[in-house]
Amino acid sequence: MRSSILDFQALAFLAAFVAPALAGPYNGPYFTLGVGNPLVTDRLDPILSPGKAAGHVHSVIGGNGFAATMDFAKTQASTCTNMPIKADLSNYWMPTVYFHAKNGSFIRVPERPYHKIYYKFGNGGNQRDNDVVEFPQGFRMLTGNSNLRSDDGTIDGGTQLNWQCHGKGGTKEAAGFPKGYTDCNADYLGGLAATIRFPSCWNGQDFNAANPMGHMAFPKGDGLAGCPAGFQKARFVEIMIEYWLDTKRFDGEYTANDQPWVLSNGDPTGFGFHADFLNGWKPGVLGKAIKSCNVGVTADPLDSNECFGPGSLQDGNAQEACTIAPTIKEEIGDVLSALPGCNPLQAGPGLATAPKDCAGGTTSPVEKPPTGTSTTIAIKPTSTSSAVQVVSKTSNTPTPVGPTPVGPSTSAPASGGSGSSGSTSGLFPLQVGSTSGVWKAAGCYLDALNPRSLGGNPEWWGQQISSTNCVKHCDSIGKKYAGTENSGQCFCGDQLIKSKASPGKCTSKCNGDKNEVCGGAGYLSIYSLSGSVSLSKRTSHHRQHGRHFNSGSI
Repeated sequence: MRSSILDFQALAFLAAFVAPALAGPYNGPYFTLGVGNPLVTDRLDPILSPGKAAGHVHSVIGGNGFAATMDFAKTQASTCTNMPIKADLSNYWMPTVYFHAKNGSFIRVPERPYHKIYYKFGNGGNQRDNDVVEFPQGFRMLTGNSNLRSDDGTIDGGTQLNWQCHGKGGTKEAAGFPKGYTDCNADYLGGLAATIRFPSCWNGQDFNAANPMGHMAFPKGDGLAGCPAGFQKARFVEIMIEYWLDTKRFDGEYTANDQPWVLSNGDPTGFGFHADFLNGWKPGVLGKAIKSCNVGVTADPLDSNECFGPGSLQDGNAQEACTIAPTIKEEIGDVLSALPGCNPLQAGPGLATAPKDCAGGTTSPVEKPPTGTSTTIAIKPTSTSSAVQVVSKTSNTPTPVGPTPVGPSTSAPASGGSGSSGSTSGLFPLQVGSTSGVWKAAGCYLDALNPRSLGGNPEWWGQQISSTNCVKHCDSIGKKYAGTENSGQCFCGDQLIKSKASPGKCTSKCNGDKNEVCGGAGYLSIYSLSGSVSLSKRTSHHRQHGRHFNSGSI
């Protein structure tokens, strides 16, 4: 039975939001990797459909070596990744979600740039599990069942699949798509989100497409001994994916009696959500981190000696800039008459079955041209799919493309601020005059969870926020620190939780003055009279997504 959770409006972005029925310590033998927008959205699956178009569309994150056919060497050939750890050139992918309109059309739901990957290597006592090891080269696995259309009794002890709609009236959750709401648009960082965990017990065998889940099993207890018989060759790090969607544009288009969401595989229930993992970690890096890293969801830096070491993290702009063009060019996101591929809706409750007539959509091969030439995938349109065109892609060197980073170096000086740059890049203005003196930029900091990094809810939010007027407001009420976040929020406080972040995370232009920077999504631009901060540790517990994934339970 699923218990209620906290009102989502009170929760913060960075520390993994909410977890029904769970509260655990901030610190522990696990860490979270925040991801923004996907590397690519494409109808590829190099694990289940190598060398050809996949059956349905996926959202892909990770290294830009991703292609229709993959092995470990191709992951290592990636020239960038949208993961925060440079050494993680793995790929992770999951089905996209569509809104099924009342006129029968399908519209792809935009993603929120809040995706997270959790890596857990602890036991039920929140102690490091010394049996846990890193993944071998070439390792790949799946979780979830794409054909599932109802709870078959395996979710609680297995994938722990959980959907949550964070709306203005509170949060609705279920193992499949939740029901009984009219929006997933809470005033503070709402959205529709799914969490799913991967198995971690291995039998020592390679992946077998004929039995995709056969080489892995979910644990029943701690350590290698907690793995089922036959699956005690190795106990790997446990991975959980948190996948976020922005449903705001569909508000008013459905009622509390409707269930308007559909997975790209034709699943209108949500039970068929699944995910794939293809290991691309540079050998030894993950193995070293799990021996001593203990940050949990605190904002303690992952580039410490105890975790991944100095220079291991990449700038947020570099993450966002790492994208690739789709291999298959087809309409996947506007108004469609049918889901891409051959995916008629199957609501169950029994398992979905493969459609009998899928000419073109799921079996078209990807030719293997000589190195340096272009790969062309031509997919014939079917009677149940919108037209698909051809796209060419250079086969030997994926090239990252993305937005030009926006930061203070490209901003014009704002009123009340300084036009100079310095070690506080990612903040602008660098100085703000007030009745108490000149406030200075202190750096970019992660926001935290319950309590907030500066305590309490925002002083105010909206279209008039700028770093200048936020500083002046905090100064007027006698506070020590001022912080702006996500373009339109102002926080004031007398202590700041330890949460230093890369300056590249604070690049959001202020709603009230586009020449100023107001933090980022889950990141604060911090100001003080001295230009420095006195850091404090968190003292309360957190709540996070996922019904059972925390630092101290299996």
